[in-house]
Amino acid sequence: MWEVQYLNAELLDLKLWGEGCRLYQIRQMGDDEICLIQRDDNWQVVYTERGAVQQLLFEFTDEAEACEFMYQEIKRIKHPHLVGLFPTDDEAEQLCQVLTQLQIQFSHDPQGRVRVYDQDIFTVERHFGCQLPLRKWLTVPERIHVTLARLRKFDPYNRYAQITTNPPIASEAKLSALEAQHGIKLPEVYRTFLLEVCNGGNWERLGNYWSAEEVMANNSAQVWNQPLPEFLAKLKAAKSRDWLKNPGNQQYPGLLRIVDGDNPVRDLFLTQEGYEVEIQGDWIRFCEFSPEQWLKDFLDDIQYGLSTIEGLLDFLRSGELIRDYPYFHSVNFARLLAETIGIDISPELTNEQVKMSSEIDYKINQWRIKNMAMVVEHSLHQENRKLPSQV
Repeated sequence: MWEVQYLNAELLDLKLWGEGCRLYQIRQMGDDEICLIQRDDNWQVVYTERGAVQQLLFEFTDEAEACEFMYQEIKRIKHPHLVGLFPTDDEAEQLCQVLTQLQIQFSHDPQGRVRVYDQDIFTVERHFGCQLPLRKWLTVPERIHVTLARLRKFDPYNRYAQITTNPPIASEAKLSALEAQHGIKLPEVYRTFLLEVCNGGNWERLGNYWSAEEVMANNSAQVWNQPLPEFLAKLKAAKSRDWLKNPGNQQYPGLLRIVDGDNPVRDLFLTQEGYEVEIQGDWIRFCEFSPEQWLKDFLDDIQYGLSTIEGLLDFLRSGELIRDYPYFHSVNFARLLAETIGIDISPELTNEQVKMSSEIDYKINQWRIKNMAMVVEHSLHQENRKLPSQV
């Protein structure tokens, strides 16, 4: 977290927000919280209950000293964040297992409430990519929809995610009728994709996935129903994900093409069991997946588009100066940042000027002071309005 020589009340609010603190108020009374308030020419750090002062912790004439004392008091507290509110223990336990894998400390009570603490909230937000708390356990197809929604929300200038999707088929009878009509039985994992995720679409760097109708029209039942060629059968038996030299074909028996044949990125096929075969130019590889792992791998691919956006959000939250920000490498990223928060960056600006510009730092910090406080207030209001009282 960034260090400053002088803390005022607004920068203190941003600093505490960036460190995952919540049980405090700045310039106003709270409910069972420590608050920093201004009284005439003095600054008071007080403990409040139901909007009334219960205890005066300290009083200062200097704002910076008051802020430093307030910071130390708030950092002594563990700040809980409700990340799950489930109707069943099984659903809560699934979230707890993920938190354990992420090495995040959590608490789980008999009412199905799962909480994490301090800055771990940001790790959970990044991992699930959706509004918290979770009220039901999300399947992988549901998480794909959440990720797509997050891409569209946080990438308003379409820098990284030119994604369009068709609605899922959502009808087992319709998909079965298509299979019977064309004599092509789709792998179960791909059926799940079509029924629950989407019926094809353009996925930016992943290419253009065909709809079920296009898959049927662009594949031959005769070719599909044949066994795999010997070299692919050996790859399957070896369970190797290594790239090998492609003998030269762009279509093999026993493979179902699921992306546009003119895709400049890759040719992607599925075997009858749902394993993936990928061809990139002169190279080919065979990947073995369980049905859920195939969708998880797909989810990881589309989450790739979030990396720059998440870096931007983390930067805005962190309070770091541009010149100290290790990932702020280019004018393009500066321009994304500038357009997102509505400040001007000269098109003639060089990378070095971006990194060293105190004017840009000033503008960004002013934006943080104005907007981050609104984010905190909105988040607290939403949680208090929707949820039972939490501690």
